[in-house]
Amino acid sequence: MDPRLLTLCVGNFVIGTGAMIVTGMLNDIAADFGLGVASAGQLISVFAVATCVGAPLFATLGSRIDRRLLLCAALLIYGAMHLAAALAPSFAALMAIRFVTAIGAAIYTPQAAATLPLLVDARTRGRAISFVFLGWSVASVVGMPMGTLIASTLGWRFSMGIVGVLALAVAVAVWQAMPGGLQVAPVGRTAWAAVLRHKPIMLVVMTTMIQSAGMFTMFTYIAPLMRDVHGISGGALSLMFLAYGACGVAGNVLAASRMDRVTPSRIVQVALLTSLAAMLLWPLAGLHTVLLVALFMLWGVGGFATNSAQQARLVALGPDKAAASISLNSSSIYLGQALGAMVGAAIYTMAGPDALHWGAAALIGLALAISQRARALGCHWTPPGRTQQTSP
Repeated sequence: MDPRLLTLCVGNFVIGTGAMIVTGMLNDIAADFGLGVASAGQLISVFAVATCVGAPLFATLGSRIDRRLLLCAALLIYGAMHLAAALAPSFAALMAIRFVTAIGAAIYTPQAAATLPLLVDARTRGRAISFVFLGWSVASVVGMPMGTLIASTLGWRFSMGIVGVLALAVAVAVWQAMPGGLQVAPVGRTAWAAVLRHKPIMLVVMTTMIQSAGMFTMFTYIAPLMRDVHGISGGALSLMFLAYGACGVAGNVLAASRMDRVTPSRIVQVALLTSLAAMLLWPLAGLHTVLLVALFMLWGVGGFATNSAQQARLVALGPDKAAASISLNSSSIYLGQALGAMVGAAIYTMAGPDALHWGAAALIGLALAISQRARALGCHWTPPGRTQQTSP
């Protein structure tokens, strides 16, 4: 195992844990500050909006900085801000801290992916991207359920503190594992213009945004949904997140094993169809707990495979544009989270938690249609070892 890829993967694990941990602690945070669940859910929105703006901004500002220094600085910011969040005296202070925390996520995940073409050759690039992004899936398996369990026993502040300590430790590991002197192509006005004029790339990015919005329309409020509709909270909720995350890892691993043999667009298509099926079948969850768990796991299989395949898709479309396009794609993930949290809040308030899955299904279906349109435009990609062209 390449230690450079492993440390980048672990870094994504910490970033993913910190980004998603609030979802499992939403009930605890709301109760601590005397807020409604929909109001507390805006913690997810503020983090997402800040990361959305920050990813392309720091792709430009940081493109001339040594990769090792940039990635370590991102983790140091992330760690320090999670420690500060553990001591937040008010909800307003916590919101401000989460906004600054997002800078670390805005830098780390897209720039880790953009660094990979400097570390691996084209034949293994797809698998490398999927492996590094696997850290996010593992975060849903281990990080988020553990954070939820710790929050329900020792308090949400303790969970925040643990993430902070882990981020600082991984910053040291990344510094030791990554070589110095790695530089990506400068990202300036010309690079951004080339990406923004590339219609297939922009449709792929739009697919990511709408898929993320569909996922977080329901996922943002999954803790109160499970508690209020299905009577699941505390340790049982942690087990649900564990099952969801385990299937997310399985889906990502399966996608990684096929990434360099089939087109990324085909993987995206299957992943979106899987998520869409889970949302459309969600009404069956009320019939039996077994069906609820099965649908939750089906949702997990498709959710995380999409993002890694989308990144591979963008690199395949334009390796020279990767620093900009992947940053824009990461930005769209978080913009989708913010939009999903707001759409979910509106549905939760007006129609109740039982209606969340219909909003999620509509958005995922739209993402599928846009993805297919991008493929139909002739976004040709030649997998390693093949002579014919296929759509990415």
